[in-house]
Amino acid sequence: MCNETLSCPFPDSYEAILFPIIYSSVFIVGLLGNLTSIIIIVQLIKKKNILGVYLANLCASDLMYICTLPVWILYTVKEDWVFGTLSCKVVGFFFNSNLYTTIAFLSCIATDRFVATVFPLRSRIIRSMKKALIVCVVVWLVILGSHCYFLSRDELFQSTQNVELCYEKYPMEQWMARLNYFRIFVVFLIPFILLVFSYCSIIRTIHNASSLNIEHKRKITGLLLIMTVIFIICFLPYHVVLFIRSFVSDLNYCNCEIELRVRPAYRISFALTSLSSALDPFINIFVSEGVQHDLMTELRSIWFCLLYRGRTVEIQRRCLTVCPEAAKNLNLLCTHQTKIHSQF
Repeated sequence: MCNETLSCPFPDSYEAILFPIIYSSVFIVGLLGNLTSIIIIVQLIKKKNILGVYLANLCASDLMYICTLPVWILYTVKEDWVFGTLSCKVVGFFFNSNLYTTIAFLSCIATDRFVATVFPLRSRIIRSMKKALIVCVVVWLVILGSHCYFLSRDELFQSTQNVELCYEKYPMEQWMARLNYFRIFVVFLIPFILLVFSYCSIIRTIHNASSLNIEHKRKITGLLLIMTVIFIICFLPYHVVLFIRSFVSDLNYCNCEIELRVRPAYRISFALTSLSSALDPFINIFVSEGVQHDLMTELRSIWFCLLYRGRTVEIQRRCLTVCPEAAKNLNLLCTHQTKIHSQF
């Protein structure tokens, strides 16, 4: 049997420099990108765009994940958990569970695009705002529910180097190994297959469409391939290494030599999963030409409203001729801001 008190020693290395850089970059880019994408998501939902429901939940998942990164950055800098047992449970719970809600919603977005593209007529019956909301609720319940067990466990360990480790037991305990099988084969592999199948089917449908020109086909195909490749790079290596560690642990084969060899690949691949939270807004929202136009219109509206607040009406009207499509949004936004300021 594996001795659960065993903790493998690891030499000091590049980790205290590399991982804080990765997590800090993801935090800055991901926070700005996801907060900006809220503008577009709100507009999509107002237009009863079903895709907006999935994008909203993806954004929420990414932001919850990103909010845990500052603590994780300090942890990787010190290589010592100094925040106590309860914070380890809570931060570790959201850090791990939101990884899989992100994967699930990326798969939902791919599947929704597949239905809308490949079955445009039937999609009017299959797709609806209500059904999209139900799917999202089920995703949250399944993934958060399956990870609640983490909250009942004490995942703060004392290493042989006299430092506290949060959710990093080497070798892995058997209960964690068996839970990982569910995470690998259910909440990762099934969404992964759905995403690859959906995007491949969309590419095939687009190439057979006579209404699109060659350049447009190449652009859409390139975008879908990029999204698939990024998904694979972010998530596949981690789950391959996670399976190896889980399989070895499940066999009760506790060997620090194996963990010493696997640990660098495990930690690097785990850090790569965070890149998805920074890239999601750009590959799923901002790449669309229609979305880019809406975003620029909203930003111009905000800029004009702030720039010309307090100036004469004649100057505002004259300057708005430069951007007439922003006029309507400007009036609505300024009216809304006036109501807010009047309350304080």
